[in-house]
Amino acid sequence: MPAKDGIRSARERRAHGTARIPFSLYECRMPELYANVPAHWHGEFELNEILAGEGLLFLDGARCSVSAGDLVVIPPNTLHAAYPRQGAMLHYDAFVFHPALLGTGGDRSVTDCVNPLLSGRLAVRRQITPAQPCYPTLRACFRQIFACARENTARADLLLKSELLRLVYLLEEDAAAAPDRRPEASDGHAIRPALSYLAEHYAGPVTVEQLAALCSLSKSHFMFCFKRATGMSAIEHLCQLRIRAACEALGSTGRSIAEIAADSGYNNLSNFNRQFRRQVGCSPAQYRRNIAHLE
Repeated sequence: MPAKDGIRSARERRAHGTARIPFSLYECRMPELYANVPAHWHGEFELNEILAGEGLLFLDGARCSVSAGDLVVIPPNTLHAAYPRQGAMLHYDAFVFHPALLGTGGDRSVTDCVNPLLSGRLAVRRQITPAQPCYPTLRACFRQIFACARENTARADLLLKSELLRLVYLLEEDAAAAPDRRPEASDGHAIRPALSYLAEHYAGPVTVEQLAALCSLSKSHFMFCFKRATGMSAIEHLCQLRIRAACEALGSTGRSIAEIAADSGYNNLSNFNRQFRRQVGCSPAQYRRNIAHLE
């Protein structure tokens, strides 16, 4: 998930909600608000509804092409990233919630149904498209969950909890009928030290050899694992982080473009402008004007 308070760690440190309201709802708009959502993971559950456009999602190494109408289920600690298609937009709403909303304790619904889903022992369908038989029922459930989150009242929370449990029931029912075989997540786990390091130190000098050493992998094997888990090279991912940080600074500060470029890791302004336009589709100055207009 994107973080308005800046990029800190590939394992998100920001709290999605509070103990009193253990969920958050986000409007994800690319490239209007930011260029992409770089590879990261968090301990919360996430549900996405694709509203418009098309893009690519990476879920523990699985490459998913998404478009308007698709639903996405992201269990806790899943390495995931989102990118709009080249020259296209990608708009989606994301509901992120603490697993405690699904219930705690030792009753069999939790131990036999909820916990396997949260731990990853139960592989449910991650992407639900309009062509799949389960889609109408799941879409109605998603819509009710998002509506409750928008209402954001204690009374709506009661319905929200019941709909989340209904969602677990529907996902497990679908998994039993047509299990989703997803690739092993070992590549994603292997490169997490590098992802966290890049998220912390994207503005400084970084080498592939340095990142491979952090993961205790050879350079060649590290590059292979990184590409398979995220869909891009480590240097491409670094560039994504830098441009994303620049987008956040352009939208939230009055600093000059040259200062923002330097703070994002670019010593050459021409290179920064070229990379920014390639990823976002416009110049930094135009992006700043677009953000001001949206606000």
